[in-house]
Amino acid sequence: MGRKLDLGLRESILTLVSLKYSSRKIVEALKVRNIVVSQKAVSNLIRKNNNKEAGSDIAPSSVKPSGSPKLRTPGLVAAIKKDLSGPNPLTRSALSLKYGVSATTIANVISQDLEEKVRKKCRVHALSNKQAKQRLDRGPRFLR
Repeated sequence: MGRKLDLGLRESILTLVSLKYSSRKIVEALKVRNIVVSQKAVSNLIRKNNNKEAGSDIAPSSVKPSGSPKLRTPGLVAAIKKDLSGPNPLTRSALSLKYGVSATTIANVISQDLEEKVRKKCRVHALSNKQAKQRLDRGPRFLR
């Protein structure tokens, strides 16, 4: 972590800010007076000063996000766990349609909340009942 700026330096920087100097111009002006300060330190001081004037001393990183609520609720996790426990579980896309969330959310529930592997469900060759009956009916003709 960098050193703290002393009060006199802080005041001179804030004075230059009030004169509409940019952070780069402030660094150059201080360099002429043989005062070395980084542009990042000047930018941080300006930002903190603006936050204080606006009345928010809270850093922006500690403010709660105002986005949409979390979709991976304990109820959803439990329901997906129940659906995946059977011998022939639904695919991610089928689960996403069933619960009204994205396939990515389903994958995150499986990998992060349930700590299991997300696998591709392979399509296998299977005959429907109608096709099986058709094969039985037409089989003797193919043997001739």
